[in-house]
Amino acid sequence: MNISPLDVRNQIFKKCFRGYDPEEVRYFLESLADSIEILLKEKDELEKEVVALREKIETFTSMETALRDAMLTAQRVHDEIKANAEQEAQNLIRRAELEAEQHLSEARRSLQAIEAARNEAISRTLALLAQLRSLFESQLTFLGSLEDEVRKESAVEGRGVRVCEGSQS
Repeated sequence: MNISPLDVRNQIFKKCFRGYDPEEVRYFLESLADSIEILLKEKDELEKEVVALREKIETFTSMETALRDAMLTAQRVHDEIKANAEQEAQNLIRRAELEAEQHLSEARRSLQAIEAARNEAISRTLALLAQLRSLFESQLTFLGSLEDEVRKESAVEGRGVRVCEGSQS
C-alpha cells in the first residue's frame, strides 16, 4: 500500500475518551507528510539522474566502439602500407639485382631510387603515425573533459541534495 503525503495529511482518527492528543497527532502527521514529500522529490531527482547517466553511458559506449573501429582501421591501413612498402622495396631490389648483373652503373642508380622510395615510405608511415597519435590524444582530451564535466555535474547535484538534507535539521 502506497501512502502519499496527501493521504497522511487527510487522515482523520476517531476521538475517544483518554485518546491521543489531536494536536500532537496532527503535528506528527504533518511532519510525516513533509518527510514523505521530500523523499519522493529526491527519488524523482535520482531517477532522472539515473536516466541521464544511462544516456551518457550509451554515448560513451558508442564512442568507445567508434574509437575501437578507428584503431582497427588505422592498424589495417598501417599494415597494408607497410606490406606494400616492403613489397615495393623487394620488387625494386630484385630488379636492381638483375640489372646489376647486366649494367653495374645502372644498378647503383636503381639502388639510390630504392632508398629514396623506402625513405618516402618511412616518411609516410611516420606522418600517418603522427596523425593517428594526434587523433588519439585529442580523443583522450575530449574524454577527459567529458569526465570532468560529469564529475562537476555530479558534485553540483550532490551539493543540492545536501542542502535539502541540511534544511530538515
